[in-house]
Amino acid sequence: MTAAETAYFFPGLDGFKLAEIGKFLVLSPFARDRLAVADEVLGYSVTRALRESDDYASPAARAATLVNALSLADWAKENLGEPGFCVGMSFGELITAAYAECLPFADAVRIAAGVGECELDYFRTAHQDLVTQVVTRVAAERMDELLSDLSDRGVWYDLSGHVDDGHYLITMAEKHLEEFTAGVGRAGGYSLYAMRPAAHCSAFGPLRDRIEAEVLRGTVFADPSVPVVSDVDGSVLRTGRAVRELVLSGFLRPLEWRSTAGALAGLGVRRLCVVGLDRMWFRLAVTKKNFIVEQVNQTTVLRHRRG
Repeated sequence: MTAAETAYFFPGLDGFKLAEIGKFLVLSPFARDRLAVADEVLGYSVTRALRESDDYASPAARAATLVNALSLADWAKENLGEPGFCVGMSFGELITAAYAECLPFADAVRIAAGVGECELDYFRTAHQDLVTQVVTRVAAERMDELLSDLSDRGVWYDLSGHVDDGHYLITMAEKHLEEFTAGVGRAGGYSLYAMRPAAHCSAFGPLRDRIEAEVLRGTVFADPSVPVVSDVDGSVLRTGRAVRELVLSGFLRPLEWRSTAGALAGLGVRRLCVVGLDRMWFRLAVTKKNFIVEQVNQTTVLRHRRG
């Protein structure tokens, strides 16, 4: 399949154990080189820090996720071919920016860890009452009814994601969660898990501004070497300024994989390489409907080595 028909998709953060990426980090020359740079930038061993904490959103875990995904992309480029487009969701937007050479790798490591530190500090005092609930198998009209009911009762909420038909992320105060999830059940849906702290919420303007001032201050994003597809409206971004704003705005706006997948398909993309840790995106109906999906992870690489 041609480059024009291929896109690299970088998922966001996901819970993981070091064992899920550790063998690849040791065996892959791409990963060893990138890990050495990350250790130098951060001033500590990323793998040692991972052994001491299971927080998947910690600065070290973010750096490891970045190293893992970009090293897998290095492997994919050699073995599966170059992509015509790249796209990321949530933290994957920063990985995308690094892959498209908008940022030197060392800067991407610094930013990944810096964002983690900034978020940890911010949420120690801000929005401690908010959670983001992930639900699935809720028909659109039933979700409209559930959200209308919240509005009628004066309950504040925010749509934090609509990633597939019936699959939503909704942010609200935790005290309203039990009643909301009961309504989801009555609507025939399932409440999967709640994210604490909340994510992708329009109330997080102060966090976005703080990250811009403290983490991205003075950082210039170069124009991407590979066209970046926006997960906001599916447009193709060709300037560093646009990619920088994409990364920053991700803290405020909902995940919109349904429309992004459609936009990629409209660009002629037929093969989607899901690069990095992923337990959800490759499974979604909208993903399988639009693309031939290839997972690129530690298992893929090690299987290829044995072959």
